[in-house]
Amino acid sequence: MPTTTPQINFGAGSTVSIDTVEIPDPEPNQLLVKATRSLISAGTEHNMLESTTQATRAPGYSLVGQIAEVGEAVKGYTAGDRVLTYLKHQGSGLVTIDPDIYEGEAYAGHIPDDVGDEEAAFVVLGDVALHGVRRAGPSIGDSVAVFGQGSLGQMVTQFSRMAGAYPVIAVDLLDERLRLAERSGASHTVNADREDSVSAIEEITRGGARFVFMVTRTPKILPDCLRAAAAGGTVSLTGSPPGTVEIGLQEELLRKELKIIGTHQRLYPRTPFHHFQWTRGANRQFIFDALSREDFHVAHLISHRVPYQQATDMYAMIARGPQGWQSIVLEWDGA
Repeated sequence: MPTTTPQINFGAGSTVSIDTVEIPDPEPNQLLVKATRSLISAGTEHNMLESTTQATRAPGYSLVGQIAEVGEAVKGYTAGDRVLTYLKHQGSGLVTIDPDIYEGEAYAGHIPDDVGDEEAAFVVLGDVALHGVRRAGPSIGDSVAVFGQGSLGQMVTQFSRMAGAYPVIAVDLLDERLRLAERSGASHTVNADREDSVSAIEEITRGGARFVFMVTRTPKILPDCLRAAAAGGTVSLTGSPPGTVEIGLQEELLRKELKIIGTHQRLYPRTPFHHFQWTRGANRQFIFDALSREDFHVAHLISHRVPYQQATDMYAMIARGPQGWQSIVLEWDGA
């Protein structure tokens, strides 16, 4: 029998509501997943909330749950299995196991027994951070600067340090986030509200960072990222900045022969081959394994664990600015 479940929705005027949607019975190639936790992706979802004009839009892409029903054609899953999915913020939902549709709609990753639901909720966002670091390519002894220490920036910082980079410089406007960045592996921190970030990075690195990551939704940060890069360096846009920005082509880009790269995985292949091993699935499995080994840490990033009924308050807090929160986990127990 079809069931109803709560779902968070955005509407015109940056409104947030918790509505009820109907979930049909699973098809033979589908899983019915009952939610336990979901992670708010603050940058992406804030952009989405601000840009919603007329039609209702459902946010979210990182939901952990327990399988309630397994379609008769689905192999490798059992009722009761814990899985990570790309479902929206909702109490339950269907995942279609089909290699011919977009991976985000078809993904249900088994969660290792020694990884908790809250930790698992970070793996999709962690995949974005890990892909950004892999694509830029810092290695042992390379200097790195990470502009923006939200949840994604914290994980870019951590993966850069895991790759062997040094120094790894975290840049933000808030001391509270810079303190967390030290726990995430930053060797140096720069509060850009109190000091010139470019000068500080140049002093620490003796000339500029080999790799600079822009992990912020503020486009105007890009020129500083370019100025902070060493000659021949790489600037990676790993966040989700909307809008446009002006940059100086000669002084900031051309004369230093910089490389600017964007990171977005939607077109990446699902199946690895000999020249390309790190698919999205492979990255996510690496993060699960690193969490199991306690080589990668996310628990220190959680500032709020709240029932889903408080989602409206959480988005209002995000809209007010970055102070006082970091990562927000929604709890779906009893939904």
